[in-house]
Amino acid sequence: MADEEQYYEPDIISVSDDQGNEILFELLERYETDSDVYVAITRYYETDEEIIDGDYEVIILKVQNNDNGDEYLVEVEDEMEFEQVSDILMAKVEEKYDVEYFEPEQ
Repeated sequence: MADEEQYYEPDIISVSDDQGNEILFELLERYETDSDVYVAITRYYETDEEIIDGDYEVIILKVQNNDNGDEYLVEVEDEMEFEQVSDILMAKVEEKYDVEYFEPEQ
């Protein structure tokens, strides 16, 4: 029997910025509590040059719903909430992608 190759298929989400420009992000991980949903995303790069030059910063955001039920992403403004959620999400990202997270010096 031939070995089956596994291919990585990223979960891509499209986000529109304040000027209406579409930006593609890769959904790395999702975390849900009883009342909130959070995501860890990074910019999605398509070309070889973009992939090599990309910074791969992980962004932690909160998922909100508008009156129509459409989802949109917002910054986590509460510092304590952000720290708790980012620790959980980054631990999940580290495990899933076998990478090590580090905090930049401030």
